Amino acid sequence: MKGWRLWLMFWIVVGVCLIPIGTATNGWAETQTWVDELSNSVSFYAVSYPGSNWQPYQDRLTIVRDAVGRGDQRLVKTEMTKWFKMLRQREHGISDVAADELFNFGLMVTPIQEYNIAVPTVGGSGF
Repeated sequence: MKGWRLWLMFWIVVGVCLIPIGTATNGWAETQTWVDELSNSVSFYAVSYPGSNWQPYQDRLTIVRDAVGRGDQRLVKTEMTKWFKMLRQREHGISDVAADELFNFGLMVTPIQEYNIAVPTVGGSGF
């Protein structure tokens, strides 16, 4: 009987100790996922539309990924606002179709409200 109680206490302690680790790890992974999804999408369009210059879009997402990792919400907001504006204005010679699809995908995966990101409207303004 004593052995059973000891094992039960052991597993309760282990379970309680692992909950904060799992929560912290999952929270970090989730915030990284949306940036990675955007980056993967840019890579897809870079292959599909090789005549366009997609590197500035990837460069901006690299800055965002680093800012998310540091918890710099202000920089995430600033850089993602610029990223959406670049797409809306078709900067660097990207196609209209790719820009629209990536813009819409970005709206779906980016935590816009969490970072208070300004998203330009169809006319290019809306800040």
